Amino acid sequence: MFDKKKNATQFVYRHLKLLEKKGIIKTLTTNSQKAIVFCWAVQSEDTSKVQTLPQLENEIHDRIISKLQEKIRLYRAEMLTNIGETEAYSEWVTEMPELADDVKSNYQHTREQAKVMLGKVKGFERLLAQYEARI
Repeated sequence: MFDKKKNATQFVYRHLKLLEKKGIIKTLTTNSQKAIVFCWAVQSEDTSKVQTLPQLENEIHDRIISKLQEKIRLYRAEMLTNIGETEAYSEWVTEMPELADDVKSNYQHTREQAKVMLGKVKGFERLLAQYEARI
């Protein structure tokens, strides 16, 4: 799943910290060790507050999916804004051809930005589809 050991280590550490925040596990403090040691937290009488691992995994999956969807919405809106801006420049050049040289650089810049945003939208849509297929 991970190309590099560092990425896998970060993934595991983040999830351990999330479990610690939820109260499922706790960190043991030791002065002599460099490594961080985790253990199961002592469960209280009120187990309704403690989430099970499948619930926690579902919460993580939902959060990842919502982050990807939010990025797709953000970049899609930016792409549509850039497309509208390029259309405005084209319309202006049609109305005022003598100003084409003044508008050309703005037109090219926004056109390139629209392409970049389209690439980002496609990339995040592909990531979302792959992630949803794995679940």
